[in-house]
Amino acid sequence: MSLQLTLLGWSASGLRCPDHQVHLCPENSTTPYPVTLVQMPNGTGKTTTLNMLRATLSGAAREWNSQKIREFQRSGDSTQSGQFVVRLGMDDNLLTFELNLDFIQRKVAYRTSSSHSYGIRDGFLPPREIKKFLNPEFVNLFVFDGELANTLLNPKQTRARDAIDSLFQLSLLEKAAHHFQDNWERHAQNSSSKSTQGLTRRQNNLNRLKIKRDKIKIERDALQVQQSQLKLARQEAEKDYDQALGKDQNIGTRLQTIKVQFDQAEKVVEREVEKTTEKMRDPQRIIPGLAASLINLKANLDRLKLPTSTSKEFFEELAEAQECVCGRQMDDVTRQAVRDRAMQYLGEDEVGVLNRIKSDIADYCGGNPEQYHQDFQEQVQGLQKVIRTRDEFKTELRSLEEERLKQGDSELEAKKQHLDQLREQLDQCNQRLEEIERSPHSKPSEDTDCLKELEFLIRKAEDDVAEVTHTLTLKRKTEIVRCILNQAHEHAREELRKIMIEETNQRITQLLSRDPVRLEDIQHSLKLQGRSGASVGQTLSVSYAFLATLFNRSNHQLPFIVDSPAGALDLNVRPEVARLVPQLGKQFVAFTISSERQSFVDSLHQAAQGNVQYLTLFRKTSRMDALWQNIDANQLTETVDGVMVTGKEFFERFDLDEEL
Repeated sequence: MSLQLTLLGWSASGLRCPDHQVHLCPENSTTPYPVTLVQMPNGTGKTTTLNMLRATLSGAAREWNSQKIREFQRSGDSTQSGQFVVRLGMDDNLLTFELNLDFIQRKVAYRTSSSHSYGIRDGFLPPREIKKFLNPEFVNLFVFDGELANTLLNPKQTRARDAIDSLFQLSLLEKAAHHFQDNWERHAQNSSSKSTQGLTRRQNNLNRLKIKRDKIKIERDALQVQQSQLKLARQEAEKDYDQALGKDQNIGTRLQTIKVQFDQAEKVVEREVEKTTEKMRDPQRIIPGLAASLINLKANLDRLKLPTSTSKEFFEELAEAQECVCGRQMDDVTRQAVRDRAMQYLGEDEVGVLNRIKSDIADYCGGNPEQYHQDFQEQVQGLQKVIRTRDEFKTELRSLEEERLKQGDSELEAKKQHLDQLREQLDQCNQRLEEIERSPHSKPSEDTDCLKELEFLIRKAEDDVAEVTHTLTLKRKTEIVRCILNQAHEHAREELRKIMIEETNQRITQLLSRDPVRLEDIQHSLKLQGRSGASVGQTLSVSYAFLATLFNRSNHQLPFIVDSPAGALDLNVRPEVARLVPQLGKQFVAFTISSERQSFVDSLHQAAQGNVQYLTLFRKTSRMDALWQNIDANQLTETVDGVMVTGKEFFERFDLDEEL
């Protein structure tokens, strides 16, 4: 069922930001403006406001320590408490989340109210329908800043794939699979067993294997992150080392030439290995004389008119004969029996197999049968030749490196040592991952670290428990259901990944037409094609494109709240991003400063067809008084320490990036 969640407004008091109240809907309406721009100079408390929005919407403040709470107390003020209130619309339900900070006791408290229930209740209590969205991980997706943009492309993080799983609720399939597993475990636990000691031993063994599997999974995930980090670090170290090697002009020029030749030779080797591997799939190329033997087999089948002769003519001729092949006299009953049972011998399946064998022999072994093995031998010899050529360049490279290192350059030696350490660490990481992810042996040992072997041992241990508790049938049914759910989860994730990559790349092309990048894959993070990183502007644009695709693909409508939507973008990219903003969802709220307006606000105003609310919020000080003294009272909201002005005219005249 689709759900529409809108941000109706918020209010702040007693915090590091000025006291203020923001209404995101036109007067006498509960439908917010499609776009709201909140202009706040640096130093006004923009970061505080955004952090309080995240904390109030996610319940994250429950984990804050006293130092964290103190950070939100107004500087130089004796205020004992602070409050931040967020108002949401959930379809026809009006929700209020209230976060109260006690600066004396260093404690926080939440309160929640709903138009569908009576009164205000203590605690952070989001309705069940939106609980999955109002958590620290997911709130950070729609209360967006440059830090999130970096984490989406950071291989150390898992934010991109988690975002897809969360918004499309793929985790529900995993949870359902766990529920079925828990159901069987409860039945096994509660079932009676003739031998309590035997059941306890089996359950202990099962629990031990599960604990070990979970630890290995955690280790694997950490190793995968470490592997990505080490690969990036190695690339940077190789670049630094190559630059240091090239400082000697004579050796550097030779090194560069040979390095290019080595890289080209490496690519040739890769291509030849691929060709050789492909040819190795055909056994007639590897085994001498096999092609001739297969051709001889086909000729014999043709001569005997198999399979057609055997499947039809043989049984018809037998049914018409006077005697059976065993010498017994044939009568009408036995003749009919032969005809009736003929299809049991060399039926349609067997006929089809024989025909396919003959057809494949003709396709793969036609022509000169000796040529196949000869061609493969030539392919192998060609591969050996290009490997020797590559190795010669590699030897020459090492010789030049040693010649350069003998010059006694301490900086070069340090870079070499650092690179060798990274390579060694990466090798160790790869070896450990290979052991964890390798194919299982037929008889795995109990002390294995291979995940597939552990899964096999766990299934076997579960069968042992199921057998002794008489729940084996339930266990089998549970396995079938879990297999279906897990396959559905993987299939859905893979299909969504393909769709997301294609549609995100279409948006990236629009945003970065002058300096395009392409999204290659979505795994733990967003992976760019042929790049280990991107500029700040490219990172932000790719993140916008990904999130726009993500939100538009979902049945659920969520607000999109952004800090500095155009700050890191080049001027030529800003209009493209501005035109994308209305596509991000039905509600866009952005916090900005005056220097971000250029090439962004007018394009956004036009893309949103003028349906934009402009708010300018600043701290009330004597040096700021002149800015607002002549403003129409209908456009002005004044608090004890803050001023908020509505309207595009004042928004565009306000030229302060920093608070006076």
